[in-house]
Amino acid sequence: MEHTLGPDDPRVRDRAYEIWEREGRPDDRHLDHWTQAAREIGEEDRHNAGGPHANGPDAGLQAPDDAAARNQREAADHLGQSGG
Repeated sequence: MEHTLGPDDPRVRDRAYEIWEREGRPDDRHLDHWTQAAREIGEEDRHNAGGPHANGPDAGLQAPDDAAARNQREAADHLGQSGG
C-alpha cells in the first residue's frame, strides 16, 4: 500500500519548517513551503522504493480527496492567481 503524504505527515511538517527557516522565516509562504516539502519527500520516497521518478509518466503526489485538502488546494490556487 502506498503512503499518501497528507497534512498530518510529520516528515512534511518538519521539512516545511526547515525550508521556512532557511528562507528567513517569511510570513506569507507557508503553502509554498508545504508544497515543496511534500514534493521533495514524495520524490525521495519514490527514489528509495525504486518507483516512478520525478520525470516519469507516473510522477506526482497523490492528494487525499477530502474537504480539508480541497480547501487547501483551492486556497493555494487562489493565492497563485491573485498575483502576490
